[in-house]
Amino acid sequence: MSLDTLFSLSGHGPYLLGAYGVTLAALALEALLLWRRARKRRQGPGADLP
Repeated sequence: MSLDTLFSLSGHGPYLLGAYGVTLAALALEALLLWRRARKRRQGPGADLP
């Protein structure tokens, strides 16, 4: 698939870009939640705080 086809406003291009965008947003959200959980667990009770 060429970039012209992917970024054109006709055909399936917008749907593919939307699907990629939603997938990237879901991955970013999951990474953020896992990072926050790990940080919270690391700074929990009994952790050595500076």
